[in-house]
Amino acid sequence: MNNIKNSPLYFLEYQPNVTYADGNPVEHKNLVNRSTLSNELVVMVQDHNGEKVTFTSRTVNYQDKIFIAPLPNPVHILLNSGIENYNQSVTKLGILRNDCQLDNKANGIHILNIGIDNTNSNFNDLVKFKMMSVISLVTSLEAFLNQIISNDFMYEQTRNGKSKKLNKKKIESPQVTFKEKLTLVINQLLENPDFSKENEEIIERITELYDLRREVIHLKTYSENEMGLYFKSIGKLLDIELENIIISIKKYMNLIKPEFVE
Repeated sequence: MNNIKNSPLYFLEYQPNVTYADGNPVEHKNLVNRSTLSNELVVMVQDHNGEKVTFTSRTVNYQDKIFIAPLPNPVHILLNSGIENYNQSVTKLGILRNDCQLDNKANGIHILNIGIDNTNSNFNDLVKFKMMSVISLVTSLEAFLNQIISNDFMYEQTRNGKSKKLNKKKIESPQVTFKEKLTLVINQLLENPDFSKENEEIIERITELYDLRREVIHLKTYSENEMGLYFKSIGKLLDIELENIIISIKKYMNLIKPEFVE
């Protein structure tokens, strides 16, 4: 599966007159004197076409050097992380066939080789990559839902027959669940009460992923014996089909914000 296109968090064509929120002009400085350089910048440079552009940056200091680049949208970074880890898991599945101590072609059962640590490194990587993919994908969705809600948006929450209005700060708090944001909040944001119903299949796939992420993050250990530890959670992780879920996530984001994922 191909990566999506990353985008900067803030990127505009060149604006010669920039002001602070209070209306005072921003003083333009060159980068000659590094001792006065802030680690949070608004930078004006030329892009690959030679056009002047403005972007926000958080500098990186390493080995007495300062690196400056546009700050990427974390939603895209996290979504790409989910895709990349999914791709790695598929690669690992493809090589398990060549890492077997018992290869029974008749019944299709293959027992993998056991290393000096009493595990199989390729199987370990399969679990790791799928786990990281699930975590990154859900985190990208959480970040997306928070990002698209404007600061002045008010959500009318109804519980037990009582309604109250919540501002963005409260929407981002535990007062509103992920699944509630995914459906009811977005319905109100788009002013389409049927949005979640119209896209029920997509939302069901995302909800399945979210439920698995909760299990993977917490990995509760109650079991009658050690053999039962993690079996249910890791089993779901190994069985889940991530490709269709990733496609659903992309569709969901673009339904709310067209061309957000390219």
